[in-house]
Amino acid sequence: MSDAWLEAVLRLLERYDIAEFEYEDETRHIIAGNGRITEATPARSDETLPLPAPIEIGSPHIGIFRSAHPVSPQPVELPRHVREGEIIGFLQIGMLLRPVLAPRDGILTERLIEDGTLADYGRPLFLLHPGRR
Repeated sequence: MSDAWLEAVLRLLERYDIAEFEYEDETRHIIAGNGRITEATPARSDETLPLPAPIEIGSPHIGIFRSAHPVSPQPVELPRHVREGEIIGFLQIGMLLRPVLAPRDGILTERLIEDGTLADYGRPLFLLHPGRR
C-alpha cells in the first residue's frame, strides 16, 4: 500500500485544524499530527501489555473543592475520558474559582473528596488511569 494517503491526511489535518489522527490495523499503528507521522508496530492481540499504574491527582491549591462549575446543572459522571489540560474540577477561594486540570490523558475513575470539602495543598482529589504514551 502506498503511503500517499498519509500525506493527504496530514494536509487535511492542517486544513481543518485537527490536532491528531490515529490509524491501526494488523500490521501498522500510525499517529499523525503536528506535521509529523509516527509509526509503531501494533501490539499483537495475544500479548498482554502492563497497564500504567493509576495516579492520584492532588490539589494544586488550597480551597473548597467543587466537582463542577456552580452554573453547571450537575457534576460530570465518572468514569470519563479526559485529555491533558482539561478542567476536571475547581477549588473555590471566596468568590474565586481556580481550575483543577488533568495532568495527562487518561480515564478519570474516582473522586477522592466530597464536594464542599476543604482541600489542602496536595490532598488527593481524583484517581486517574493514564493512557499509554
